[in-house]
Amino acid sequence: MTARRVQHQTRQSLLAELPLLDAVTLSEDWALSAALAAHWRLLAKQLGRKPSDWFDEKGERMYAAVLWVNTRFDVARPVREDDRIAMTTAITSLRKPHALSETRFVVDGTERAHISALTCFVKRSHAGSNRKLSKVRNVWRTPDQNGARIEDVLDRHHQHKTLEAPMTAVEPYCVNRARDFNAADLFYFRNYIRIAKATEWQHDAGQPPESMTRECWFFGNVDDGERLSVGFGRHDGAGVVSITDDDGQRLFLSSLRLTQGVGMNL
Repeated sequence: MTARRVQHQTRQSLLAELPLLDAVTLSEDWALSAALAAHWRLLAKQLGRKPSDWFDEKGERMYAAVLWVNTRFDVARPVREDDRIAMTTAITSLRKPHALSETRFVVDGTERAHISALTCFVKRSHAGSNRKLSKVRNVWRTPDQNGARIEDVLDRHHQHKTLEAPMTAVEPYCVNRARDFNAADLFYFRNYIRIAKATEWQHDAGQPPESMTRECWFFGNVDDGERLSVGFGRHDGAGVVSITDDDGQRLFLSSLRLTQGVGMNL
């Protein structure tokens, strides 16, 4: 029996102008930002407060932090300049303080990209520190729905924190607040992926595939000026980028699969 879909969604129609595109298709950076912005708007609607008014019962500021992202792009049928994009975002699962959303980007009736994202409400445990974050549980009264999907992602999230993925190349990265942080003064989730993409290109540059699927896991945040290690390797047929701190603790993991010869909907 199919689980009942959580009825919270938003729709918008967009023109594929150049800022929305990369050298191949719809920009992954832009699509991630658009999908999560819609996700946060839907959370705000459920809470009955705009995101700038997200405070817990103690009056402390909280944020919907990204724990997991999955992106799929049909490179065989790319989005082109002047295409009309129908973008739909829906919250499909709730298991407080977590929320899972699905965003579809459709052109001429065909899905060209799809983004799934899991967030969790958190707050700083210590003022001024991005390393000390805690979950905020009692912030909404909406009943949990379709929670099994979130439980599955959380189980896999735990497994990937210590996933063995040998790194064949490791480069340093210095955190720069002016470049990497967002308005919450946290290292922006999208910038972890930006680093992963730049690392992948150094090792896998070449002709684009027919489709590409990326799965990302977020385990922590960082303070300005920290020195990170960015490793690249391969695991189970995928290109893997792992970002760790000075103590060797994993902060982020990206797994990218490139498929030749088939589109994402086949």
